[in-house]
Amino acid sequence: MNDTEYIPLVDTDRNELRDRIGEARQRFCQLARSADPNARRQGLDWNVHQVIAHVLCVAHRYQAVIAGRDFRRAVYPRDMDQINQEEMLAAMAPIPELLEELETLEPMMDAYFDDLPDNYEIELHCGAMGSAIVVQINWLFDLILHGEDIARAVGVPWKIRERDMLLLLREGMELGPAYVKPGISRAIDLCVAFEIPDARPYVLHIHDGIAEARERRPNDRVDAVLKAPASTMVRLFLKRVGVAGAVRSGLRIVGGRRPWKAMKLQSCFERI
Repeated sequence: MNDTEYIPLVDTDRNELRDRIGEARQRFCQLARSADPNARRQGLDWNVHQVIAHVLCVAHRYQAVIAGRDFRRAVYPRDMDQINQEEMLAAMAPIPELLEELETLEPMMDAYFDDLPDNYEIELHCGAMGSAIVVQINWLFDLILHGEDIARAVGVPWKIRERDMLLLLREGMELGPAYVKPGISRAIDLCVAFEIPDARPYVLHIHDGIAEARERRPNDRVDAVLKAPASTMVRLFLKRVGVAGAVRSGLRIVGGRRPWKAMKLQSCFERI
């Protein structure tokens, strides 16, 4: 789909993302320096030290692209855990060294984001093609959500603004179709519409073994309409919360022809 056809969930620009990345990076590094390296968030296999090393590994992937090299991509979602684990172990070093290297890469990454042409695309994991804006949002994604992992591990507050989560949800809508479960039945036909505050009306349509995320159209035959804050939808798609947890965080079914089918949506995607 070319740039003239695709309408994103929400608009943003390089200036907004540069500012938000700068703030998130500063907060991440400040928290990482003071956190107990052996603390572990409930439900996460990695401790704080390992999370920090993983975030540096993500920066290394950007560094490789900037230098004209390739990076190791997952072919299927299930491959990502192994890739992340192996790269994290290879990068392990004392936390001050990890953070010093991360900060050294800041100017290079910022310049890369600023210089990307509007029609830029790059292949990410699982065959997903990331646009210039989403490639930048992806770095914000890692800083914010892995910062939250560290904060939860050590029991300190980690405020995430709803606007940040709305931007992360834009990335999820653009890249999410690549994470449909391999071999999903072609007979599944599920169209879910989303009403997210401050976002365009959107649909996620799973059919013929694929997923399509796009702006809602008047002739869409919607099975269910979900209303929720962006933060709730991001955590639901990432399987950081289940349906019951999402309901406690504001998820509501507010319409549709067959609203009960919305309960099947999460099961159509691999865990990211």
